[in-house]
Amino acid sequence: MIYRLFIIFAANHRFLSRFTAVVAGCLVAIGCSTTLVPQITHRNLLVQPLAATTAATKSDSLSEAINYANRAATLAQTARSAADWDEVAQTWLSAIASLQAIPPDSPQRVYAQKKIIEYMAFLQVAQQRAAATSFQLKYPTFNNQLLDNQLVLYLSYIAALGPPDILIVGSSRSLQGVDPKQMQQALAGKGFGGLKIFNFGVNGATVQVIDLLLRKILTEEQLPKLIVWADGVRAFNSGRVDRTYNLILASPGYKRLLTGNRPLSGITPSNRPDTLLTATPPPNLNSVADTNLDEIPQNESQFNITLLNSQPSSETILAQNTLGGLTPDYSAAAIDANGFLPVNIRFNPAIYYRQKPRVAGAYDSDYSAFQLGGKQEAALNNLMVFAKQRRIPVFFINLPLSRDYLDRTRLRAEQQFRPYMVRQSSAKGFIFLDLSRQWTNQNGYFADPSHLNRYGAAVIGRQIAADTRIPWPR
Repeated sequence: MIYRLFIIFAANHRFLSRFTAVVAGCLVAIGCSTTLVPQITHRNLLVQPLAATTAATKSDSLSEAINYANRAATLAQTARSAADWDEVAQTWLSAIASLQAIPPDSPQRVYAQKKIIEYMAFLQVAQQRAAATSFQLKYPTFNNQLLDNQLVLYLSYIAALGPPDILIVGSSRSLQGVDPKQMQQALAGKGFGGLKIFNFGVNGATVQVIDLLLRKILTEEQLPKLIVWADGVRAFNSGRVDRTYNLILASPGYKRLLTGNRPLSGITPSNRPDTLLTATPPPNLNSVADTNLDEIPQNESQFNITLLNSQPSSETILAQNTLGGLTPDYSAAAIDANGFLPVNIRFNPAIYYRQKPRVAGAYDSDYSAFQLGGKQEAALNNLMVFAKQRRIPVFFINLPLSRDYLDRTRLRAEQQFRPYMVRQSSAKGFIFLDLSRQWTNQNGYFADPSHLNRYGAAVIGRQIAADTRIPWPR
């Protein structure tokens, strides 16, 4: 009997290989990559057995898992909608639950555990496809795919948990530079438990874009109690061409805004379950950023030790970088439930500049015709008046930059930016924290010369939580 089961299982394995190729093709078609499947660890292997499978006898668990796996692979060949991929994922869960029902003393146990790991990979692919087909903005596009995706996620977050207590805003530097979960944990340790935090970073966001987001795109009911704005000097340069903002102004979404019609979640406080009002989001088992505070390196030397103990060899890292691993994935599937983009890439100039050109500040369009004031300052004025009228405190953090990035042109801009922001914060009533040069010798916290990775983002989240000037909501 066992021999026959293994023959069936082997045939199923060949079938699953074909399924992998089919799913990979689908992922490429939507701009995803199978390399983006989250790393499988002990954190996300625990799947609760489903009621439909617990009634099965232990001797039938393996054959039952095979049947579920065959069905999941068959469903995946014709899956198109989010509901279709949800069914595929549910069937893989059933297959995994059946394998977990095999007792520890069974001779099939070791083999079954190996197959659980394989099935988890297929489950994650199905989950990614379900997410990709679910991220459809029921509102005209703003000519920015990341803004569209973040807006869908934010409205879904509000429908599930209500508006966040703290909203993180900024450009891509903010999106991958401030970890909401780490901030949430650090604040809980200081007596501010249960705070909901969302990261609404958008690539290319300038002051004008943030002003537009908070004053015109979001409704009053969707606003937070506190705004954490994480970015830097290039978002305030009025001399540059603000391409992101200009594209939004030319978008169908902006034209809809002009009619007074804003994106809505469809769920109001009166019909949202009361249990969700104070609920703390459960751990995201598929997120590489779901890391305990004790596991985050505190300094560069500890970071290097951590790399030696837990990261691939330098040869492996080099191979990954050569294959295009230097650019973060900004797809909807890569961003976690709190809007944060966890990036594992470690900035190594010797490797980075083999693929990426070294652009000096004098030739960087973000610093062209450098000017503080002008249209970006006008947007800042509008935003601060808006926030003050609604009693929403604003905290601005100038995020760290690497020494490799701070050449003469950019350093000169930073030297002008600090006193400018001190004056603006004093005049307009927001809190300013300058961390631009705190990690000039610690490339391990960066993904590239000006963007942080998840290790740096975790530390920044804790640093923000430690600032005693911030009036944290309760």
